Amino acid sequence: MRLRRGVLMLVAAAVLTVSTGALAEMAPPGISEDAVKSAKTPEQHRAIADAYAKEAADLRAQADAHRKMDSWYSEPGYRSSKLGFPRHCRALTQDLEGAAKELDALAKAHQQMAEAAAKKK
Repeated sequence: MRLRRGVLMLVAAAVLTVSTGALAEMAPPGISEDAVKSAKTPEQHRAIADAYAKEAADLRAQADAHRKMDSWYSEPGYRSSKLGFPRHCRALTQDLEGAAKELDALAKAHQQMAEAAAKKK
């Protein structure tokens, strides 16, 4: 039973890690892939930049939550440390922060595109 639970935890951690990495490759919530591909005006690029920045902030909030959980699970005598919860939380924290940095870069790029489009007007 313990082995089965450990395997399930590892599978869940792997799925979350893969899905977190994919977050930076998707369009942000509220913005379609077509909107990103066809953006030309400063307003369109600013909307995309704002959406990426908001998503980055949301990922950082999730990372902070996992950082706190890691400290709880790491307390002496807490059984979850034997199940690998602290390691799981640290891995998710790192992945979420990495995805947030990628989204920050996308937001910055779209902000620069907005500025360039505004100069053309």
